[in-house]
Amino acid sequence: MSLVPTRPLPVLGSPAVLAIADSAPRARMSAVMLGALPEASGALGLAVLRSADTPSPARIRAELEGTRYVGRRVPLLTVGQVRRLVRRRRPDAILLNCSGPHTEALSWSSRSFLRRYRPVVASSLPVPALPAAEGEWLHRSRVDLVVAHSHHEVDEYTNLGEKLGLKGQVGLASLYPDRDERPEGGYRNRVVFAARPGLPAGTLGRETLLLTLAGLGEDRPDLEVVLHVGPEGHPELLDTWKALVRSGSARESALTVVSGPLREQFDRARGLAALGSTPVLEAVAARVPSLVITDFGVGPDQGNSVFEGSGLFGDLKDLRACRFHRPSRAWGERNHFHPVSDDDWMERLYDLCGQAARGTLR
Repeated sequence: MSLVPTRPLPVLGSPAVLAIADSAPRARMSAVMLGALPEASGALGLAVLRSADTPSPARIRAELEGTRYVGRRVPLLTVGQVRRLVRRRRPDAILLNCSGPHTEALSWSSRSFLRRYRPVVASSLPVPALPAAEGEWLHRSRVDLVVAHSHHEVDEYTNLGEKLGLKGQVGLASLYPDRDERPEGGYRNRVVFAARPGLPAGTLGRETLLLTLAGLGEDRPDLEVVLHVGPEGHPELLDTWKALVRSGSARESALTVVSGPLREQFDRARGLAALGSTPVLEAVAARVPSLVITDFGVGPDQGNSVFEGSGLFGDLKDLRACRFHRPSRAWGERNHFHPVSDDDWMERLYDLCGQAARGTLR
């Protein structure tokens, strides 16, 4: 399905857009957004900010699979190199898909270091970005266009921006294109738990979770129970698992531990469980039945507030019984799974570029 919007964009001589990300997932987000621009656009490309947490080139390449930027070399640039690149190439718009502090630092310099050149500055919120946080807005106080990825986020951040007296617009961009049905696949015998670093907190919580997964693996030899620790790993969880195996509390063969991109697990997935956040959104986008486990809490600290009203909440007993769910359509259309035709970030971006070209952008 094409991500090019059905509504025509203003004709402004193909504004050139440069995207800067500071992590592998944000590089993928940037590639998806740049890929949504019309083929005739003047996209300058994508770069990743070099910092203490710079992802490896291999990790970046893995995240760009399935996008327009697959196989392309993505440069790693310092803040100074980003400034010099902008000064040399003079893009019409800069898309800063970075953490709040990096966005704040780059947006100040992008708007002020040249006297007669004023690019439009846009920045995506993290995914998910609820509940709306003052810090996320304040880091983007000098951004012309804040990009959210659900109607719910647009409403919440628009209201918050008005309360804070901030003038930036809030636009909508899809990250998960419409898909009417789950793709055909083979025998789906894989149950995946997607771990999140730092959660659950405490040895007791990790042991409870791991023993539930191991029990499922023992009870259901027809299933492959997968513990997905992600490319960055989850040392606390893995150390707890090794301790349970050494003590005889669990058999090592009960779980299969994997890393790498989560989407590689979806083809054979019967269901996915997580404590919330991005893994569940990815699974829902892939039409994989999911379970947001609530035994360890519900709220911003757990990263699962966005799933309230989705129908995906459950507990470890549901996981042990392999009870997975699909979200309600109403929740999905309000939270990240709206039709692509609802997107307006490109129209807003092109309009702002037109104002900049005319010298009327404040």
